[in-house]
Amino acid sequence: MLPLSVALCAIGFVLIGTDAARVLVYSPSISNSHIIMNGRIADVLVKAGHDVTLFIPEYNSASTLNGSKLARIVRMGGLGSAFEEGMEGMEIFASHTASIWERIGFEDALADVCNSLMARKSELDELKAYGFDVAFSEMVDFCGLGVIRYLGITNHIWISTTPILDTVAYNLGVPTPLSYVPVVEENDLGTVMSLLDRAHNIRKYLVSIIVHHYGTHKTSAVFKRHVSPDFPNVRQIASESSLCFVNSDEFLDIAQPVLHKTVFVGGLGIGPARPLQEPFASLMEKGSKGVILMSLGTIVPTSAIPLQIRRGIFEAFANFSDYHFIVKVDKDDTESASLVQRIPNVDLVQWMPQSDILGHPRLRAFIMHGGFNGLLEAAIRGVPVVAIPFFADQFRNARTAEFRGFGIAIQKTDFNGDSLTKALRQIVSDPKYKLSAVRISKLIRTKPFKAEERFVEWTNFVIENGRLTNLDVAGLRLNFVAYHNLDCIAIALIIVALSVFTVYRLTRSLVRVIFAGKKKIE
Repeated sequence: MLPLSVALCAIGFVLIGTDAARVLVYSPSISNSHIIMNGRIADVLVKAGHDVTLFIPEYNSASTLNGSKLARIVRMGGLGSAFEEGMEGMEIFASHTASIWERIGFEDALADVCNSLMARKSELDELKAYGFDVAFSEMVDFCGLGVIRYLGITNHIWISTTPILDTVAYNLGVPTPLSYVPVVEENDLGTVMSLLDRAHNIRKYLVSIIVHHYGTHKTSAVFKRHVSPDFPNVRQIASESSLCFVNSDEFLDIAQPVLHKTVFVGGLGIGPARPLQEPFASLMEKGSKGVILMSLGTIVPTSAIPLQIRRGIFEAFANFSDYHFIVKVDKDDTESASLVQRIPNVDLVQWMPQSDILGHPRLRAFIMHGGFNGLLEAAIRGVPVVAIPFFADQFRNARTAEFRGFGIAIQKTDFNGDSLTKALRQIVSDPKYKLSAVRISKLIRTKPFKAEERFVEWTNFVIENGRLTNLDVAGLRLNFVAYHNLDCIAIALIIVALSVFTVYRLTRSLVRVIFAGKKKIE
């Protein structure tokens, strides 16, 4: 780990005499995919001429990835094991989606690590002394928002590393019509919802907001304890973000309302596929009909998949003898090698240049976990997918691939050799999946204004003009009743009810008068 003082002195020495803005990218090591995304952000900013520091608090000490090739890296280790223990305790096949208690446990782990981080303010003060002009943080961990405010950086840009997360929309004031916009986290719904589906979607949304309030309350308490009792709630800091860069694409994601401050930058840093080196160049030449890639990301290790399911997966691959399979396994998976000994069309690897393989002309399909980085790469490369979502936004992402016509989703509770065989047979035999993938790829690659162009121009604009309060929506200052016009609706209903009651009483009185007159005449 590079000491903070050494890192920052080095930066200052390199950039003396330049007009570059000083940029901090806060990137906790929650997962490699998040570090990769934040690393791409840092590299794009360096190429744009800025002085960039990528600050990586080590939530997961096993993750040594830096993500960036160009930015100065500052890591902070020794933050405890709360996050790692929480992730190790996950029972990924125990239920369809995570329960509210599991999600609350995740928030507890994040708050514990945040507390360990803020207990080392003297190290953070070295970052504070550097005087950053703008800072980036992502939406998974709200501790970053508090750290940025503690460092004295008021010009902040938020990153949604997934489609616009419900909590991001909640804090920025982005409208979320639950009748057709499915909740992002732990939700297996598409855009077409029945009455029961809509009720389920509302319940999922309420759970997300309840968990969010719980987690942000605990995180805010950390800063009130370590900094000042008057330290603002991290939700307030989030709402004051100048912009929110969304790691998604308008042509891939489900269409929904957005704000002026939400800028789509999906595909940022994903360049053209590079030529493959050995052994991958040779592996891609195997299989008379092509190659199929399988990777379930870094958070779900293959060693955690029950042995019976793994056996079924490899037996399913054996049924597709015309295709060769490249399967990424983790270093602790010692059993899969013995399972594929007699299956000649399967090769196991512990690492792969995923984006470059997805761009190879002989690749026919991608079996993945539904992580949005992988889904974006597949969409940009025009590759059909079979998605097996495990948690968080992956369920929504898998449904998005189905909705856009280039993927099939298999729920983890249904994941076995038979379901995989059925899905693969559909993907490789029905040309509609490839045609849809190619169309999505063309739309993303040829649309006006590339992701890098949007990202750099908007970042420079924020640096030049400071916090963009002009983009804040007035709805953030309204309470629930006023925001939804419940008071207006209530008054209207009262007026209607009184009008109906008045007409009823008048009619009743008139009828009585008429009948009384008739009786007198008779």
